[in-house]
Formats: sequence, structure tokens, C-alpha cells
Amino acid sequence: MVELTKQYPVNVRFIEEMPFNGEGSHYPVLVWNHKTILDYLKSYFPAIYKIPDPPHSTSYNYQIPGHQGTIGIIAAYTRTFCGTCNRIRITPQGGLKTCLYDSGIFNVRDLMRAGANDAELETAFVEAIGNRAKDGWEAEKNRQFGLPVSESMSTIGG
Repeated sequence: MVELTKQYPVNVRFIEEMPFNGEGSHYPVLVWNHKTILDYLKSYFPAIYKIPDPPHSTSYNYQIPGHQGTIGIIAAYTRTFCGTCNRIRITPQGGLKTCLYDSGIFNVRDLMRAGANDAELETAFVEAIGNRAKDGWEAEKNRQFGLPVSESMSTIGG
């Protein structure tokens, strides 16, 4: 994948393991964290170097001399980028998530089906975003019923 950055101005991004599998259990050991991924890349591309991260980036960004593209590593589980994240997600079921680790703030689909107008939707979004958790640790702690993250990434929208 990294070789694509040699000929093409693309950003290839790697995300560290997310230790939940959609069945309510967590992996006992996180093997591929952001540091391990970088060390692995350095073993093949020793000249890889850090480049500035854009504002609100969720990845640490790198480049290899002579390559047109860049490489990003997303520390999603260790949550080291939370302070700069400005992402929201809408799950396939319509749930708004202001963090991968929250249990969903409200259901956009249900609001729309109930006849919410644009102003009501805007108010709901602004309130949700204005009250988002400071980081993934807080979002997980505040999950409904205190349950840990157990959804599959495909249902989270990550």
C-alpha cells in the first residue's frame, strides 16, 4: 500500500487495531498500535519522516523522500488525537456519533421520519456537537448503561 505513494499523490492511512469485534468482547492484547505500525513502516522505509499534521487531523502524517503521496497513522484506540478531532459519524442505522466510543447521541433517521424540519435538525446537531465528550475515554465512560464498546466498526461507521 505504501508503494502507491511513490507514483501517486495519495494519502494511505493505517488505523491501529480496534479491540472490539462486534460480539461484546475485546482482544486481550493490542498488537498493532500506532507505534508498532510506524516501526514496521520504518523497517521497510527507513527514511520516512514526520510531516506537519493538518488542523483537526486524526492521523499522524509521514512522507518518504521521493514519494508523491503521504502516509497517515490513526491512533484510534489509544486516542492520542482526541483533542484535535472534529469528526462526527452517522451510522448505517441513522445514529449520530460524535466519537467512535460513544453509544450514539440521537438518531437522525428517526428525527427526520418524525417530521423534524431543518431548524430542528440543526439545533439537535449543534447541541450534540457542543456537548461532545472531551475525548474517547470520557465518551466510553458515558456510554448508555456504562457498557463498553462492543459494536462492529461497520456498524459504528468507522
